[in-house]
Amino acid sequence: MTKAKGIVLNRMYVGDYLLSNLGHEVINLYQADNGCNYIYLNATGDFVKAHQNKIEYMLFVKYFCKGAVEVIGMATGLKDVYNADYQSSNKYSINEQIFAQQKEFIEHTHNGITYGGVSILDIFNQEEQQNIYITYQADKVWVPRSDIRIFIRFYSEATKDEIEIIENLHKQENKQHIVVSLIGYQQAKASLKQYIYKEGTYTGDLAKEKIEEKKVDYQKILSEIILKAKYWVESNNQINEEKLDAINQRTVSLFDICQIQNSENDFSNALAYFMMQKEYRQLWCDFFALRDGQKVKLASSFTVAREESSKIEGKTTNTRGKNGGRIDLLIRDSENLVIIENKIKSDINSVEGDDHNQQLGRYLEYATWLTNRKESKDYKKRIVAYILTPKYNFPNIPPEMKDKYDIITYKEVYEYLQQNHAVFKDDINFIFFFEAMQRHTFENVNDYLYHEMNEKFLRRIKEYRY
Repeated sequence: MTKAKGIVLNRMYVGDYLLSNLGHEVINLYQADNGCNYIYLNATGDFVKAHQNKIEYMLFVKYFCKGAVEVIGMATGLKDVYNADYQSSNKYSINEQIFAQQKEFIEHTHNGITYGGVSILDIFNQEEQQNIYITYQADKVWVPRSDIRIFIRFYSEATKDEIEIIENLHKQENKQHIVVSLIGYQQAKASLKQYIYKEGTYTGDLAKEKIEEKKVDYQKILSEIILKAKYWVESNNQINEEKLDAINQRTVSLFDICQIQNSENDFSNALAYFMMQKEYRQLWCDFFALRDGQKVKLASSFTVAREESSKIEGKTTNTRGKNGGRIDLLIRDSENLVIIENKIKSDINSVEGDDHNQQLGRYLEYATWLTNRKESKDYKKRIVAYILTPKYNFPNIPPEMKDKYDIITYKEVYEYLQQNHAVFKDDINFIFFFEAMQRHTFENVNDYLYHEMNEKFLRRIKEYRY
């Protein structure tokens, strides 16, 4: 019987699990030492019997925005390694039958399945999901050409503003952007895998709706993505000595150990500390001068206050939030008052029912109050305000604040420090701070999870080799 050419979308680099664990899907874009391609299907490597021997193609996708994913790779010619007859009722506990089948395949296929000389069994022996290491073997793995980005936009999910996120890429990138819009399939809410068949449905499909539209979607994905040979480059990405040597360049720091890379408070503390150190003051003065010219010309004698209260003395209110809040960083010199609001993962806070509820407005009101008081040390100073944020988490800035706050991205700061690495190259703590910042330079939160996962993968291989 001819194998059905089903398609599965495998959503990768998702969830807090990856912040402290090595995701099994890291193998998908690496070729094993034996020259073969092995694939892991999220979230737990398994599938139900209805999909046994029916999947030909897999698209590796990552979240891009609500209602849209980006296609970052493709596996073709899939052959089942996992046997759905052994399906476990508890996917997170050891199933001896499943594990034995996986171990047999791994140890006796081409003299063992290894990456960088280390068995996949050893690489993942510290992770929670021990039953399944490999879901499929693929004939080939492909990645989009470097000048192409491919997106799938799901039916009814994306708003006009979110659709424009993709369309605006044309203005920012010198790349061709392929957008395939579906008319039947909605974006999966919880599952990290989504099956697409020529028939528009399958045995066990609980959502037997819009079948005719889904048939059209199958053909669109097949013809406009999978079979578009000109979009794809075969990937033969193997672990080599160069990749392993490069991973030595970064030492695990307290940022890694304490998992504080996403902590706004910890990053703000570190930033304030390194700004205040005598040997780095000019470094930060130059950053603002180079970025904004004469807008902020800091004197090297500046001070930095952390979490300064923005409560205005004598101002009373019956509504919580109209008066107060704490400013992440408040920089002062003889002429300037610089507000920096640090937003790594959170958005701009507000208080329901407050006509002046935006914290950004409260901070400006406080700064204005300071600069208007003759008895204040900040009297007549110039007020400048910034939001420091990763590219992947641009905050929702109130319209009335957009012309009052400038955006500084972590990527800008990182690239500036990279260019001036010689200034702090002998300070291991500054280096750790600088390296921890890298995760916040990526366009999308999934990009840094991918980066983190690859680092962990290579480190794990080195641990077992040496």
